[in-house]
Amino acid sequence: MEHLVSAANPILAMLGQIAAIVICLFMLIFVLLAVAFSAVMTFAMSWVREKADLIKMLRPTVESINKASESVSQGVAPTANENAIVRRVASLPASAHAIDEKVRRSTDRTANAVIEIRARTVQVQTVVKAFLLPGLMKRKPAIPAADGVLEVKGPDSWQVMGERSSQRAEEASASAGSIESVS
Repeated sequence: MEHLVSAANPILAMLGQIAAIVICLFMLIFVLLAVAFSAVMTFAMSWVREKADLIKMLRPTVESINKASESVSQGVAPTANENAIVRRVASLPASAHAIDEKVRRSTDRTANAVIEIRARTVQVQTVVKAFLLPGLMKRKPAIPAADGVLEVKGPDSWQVMGERSSQRAEEASASAGSIESVS
């Protein structure tokens, strides 16, 4: 009966055969892609499994390194029969501390040298001013004499409580400014 329907319209029969071929090609491509994807995933999963096994094998070494570094931080040196990697890693905190100590000492020396140079420079400037220009070297009182009570507002500011507080505060800030300009 199928021949009767397809014989009735040859165009429909030809389009049906073309559709069947196209569907078979799509199914073939789909099956090939699925097989290729399965093969790739199989290799990828075996690679991941190998890496996971390597990590599992590495774990005891990492734990021994952690124990050795903890014992070194407590002052116990690693034994000579331990793994060379463990001994080397365990010695790292001690060497880092030694390097840090050297850096701290050299930084302190450098800072002290810079402070000494600056102090000597200011000392020379002050001596030169005192001998060559004695009129510029007037002694100013460190704390202004006031009728009221002094109140500290900060490291460089004094506020005088009383009648002439604004005038005394200006004098105090002016004297602090002149002291800072020398240094």
